[in-house]
Amino acid sequence: MEKINEILNEIAQKKKIRILYACETGSRAWGFPSPDSDYDVRFIYMSQRKDTIEHMVGDLDITGWDLRKSLLLLRKSNATLIERFQSPIEYYSVDGFKNDFKTLIKKYYSPTAVYFHHYSLAKKFLEEIKDAKEYKLKSWFYMVRSLFSCSWILENDSVLPMNIQDLMSWMGEYWRSQVNELIELKKTVGEKYLHPYDKQLNGRILELFEMIEKSKDNLKVNRTNMSYLDKFFLDKLDEHVDN
Repeated sequence: MEKINEILNEIAQKKKIRILYACETGSRAWGFPSPDSDYDVRFIYMSQRKDTIEHMVGDLDITGWDLRKSLLLLRKSNATLIERFQSPIEYYSVDGFKNDFKTLIKKYYSPTAVYFHHYSLAKKFLEEIKDAKEYKLKSWFYMVRSLFSCSWILENDSVLPMNIQDLMSWMGEYWRSQVNELIELKKTVGEKYLHPYDKQLNGRILELFEMIEKSKDNLKVNRTNMSYLDKFFLDKLDEHVDN
């Protein structure tokens, strides 16, 4: 945590930007890290220059988006942006910024957009493992997290949580026990670990796929206009100038 904050401060000074919010994403925030998992740090900043900043050092993958780009992505209900504000691991936030942005997310959250983001990921990783005798446990978790995300969206009106434990909160004991057992295993093995195919477990996964495919046509589309985004940006711009 201290090292990450030091690097973020260095980036802010070097790039002459103001960081508004920084958090962890990826497997550490999702709730199923391996001992050798990277740190995936994401931040939002104010700047008049480049809209993306990337910084790689050791096991730290740090990427920032400027506020204007972030708001344009929110207009499209970008799933990866939205989940950053659900992260259980926060490194930094300007007073009030996170809560203000989360309020904005509720106005632009589109179940359809977020659903199909996760649906495409789940299908991608299913293709990778469905005919394999063994597969990366990391890929299995990516598939299951996106699959659970689709299920959440079909069953709940609220913004999708990020951590897999929250995603499983409404699901049956079978899924919670199976996933938690594999989470404990993943804590002890590397990212390249290959897990043997489990016919019964993966059979249940295919059943879940069938269930979500039958219901996806009933999802809502959010058509809120740009007015709230424009006001939010101008308000933050005024604050940035004052500071």
